[in-house]
Amino acid sequence: GRLNAQKGLRDLLDALRFVGESVTLDVVGDGPDRAVLGAHARAIGVDERVRWHGALEPRAIAPFYRSACAVAMPSRNEGLGLVAVEAMLSGAPVVAYRSGGVAELIHDRSTGRLVEPGDIAGLGQALDGFASDTRKAREMGSAGRARMLERFAPAAAARTYADLYSSVLR
Repeated sequence: GRLNAQKGLRDLLDALRFVGESVTLDVVGDGPDRAVLGAHARAIGVDERVRWHGALEPRAIAPFYRSACAVAMPSRNEGLGLVAVEAMLSGAPVVAYRSGGVAELIHDRSTGRLVEPGDIAGLGQALDGFASDTRKAREMGSAGRARMLERFAPAAAARTYADLYSSVLR
């Protein structure tokens, strides 16, 4: 994603201190705050656990989703949250701030975890929970995938539009 203040990566770096030391963070994306975020990671001592991949083609991102114990979205204000949809379709549980459309996508403790915006410890603890319990992560990832397929698969989208058009025509 875009590395700017709205996406909350600074919070995620801070939250990494609440996650087991064997856990690493893959950051996919680029933006105006990249250098500042790298310096912050060094300043708080987590830089050895962060891998910066830069902006990637969409097809190159899917392996990151599939191999993640969880995908973090600490955005303070997010619309639909396409990253959450893509992650869940790939079977990864999502840990996000309870913000915008993302809060409607994720069912807390069923398809991922929602924490209050700015709750750095809560963000880290939720991520650590998935890193510590891979069975739970897989179960929630599967539940999230099923939920996203129900909502965004072509047949489901067609039904939604057909229902909308029917209600307008009535």
